[in-house]
Amino acid sequence: MKKKETNTLLLAAAVFLALILFAMQKPVAQTMQKPSATKMLLTGEIAKSQNGYIIRSQKSGAPGEIYSILNPDPDELDPLVNSEKTVSLEVRVVSGDNVEIEKIDGKKYGQKTP
Repeated sequence: MKKKETNTLLLAAAVFLALILFAMQKPVAQTMQKPSATKMLLTGEIAKSQNGYIIRSQKSGAPGEIYSILNPDPDELDPLVNSEKTVSLEVRVVSGDNVEIEKIDGKKYGQKTP
């Protein structure tokens, strides 16, 4: 083979190898993304279900939604269940209709007051 043909063949092989390596890499933006937590304000009642505690949200003029509570604290939730009181809740959506309560009626949830 002539030197010119060899150089052309090596250059073509290098370009081909670079294209294969580029195609195999995952996009940086896709691998670095973290799911963002969504916070919501709800108004509704706390209730018990077969699987734990739920929030029956209330919306004016429309049927409310049901949310499952992933961080139940029976000491704080049972009095609300028994009273059937409507409360305002600040929650963090974990996935779908699964939420973690952060505040109830403006008070931090999950911390006992002396």
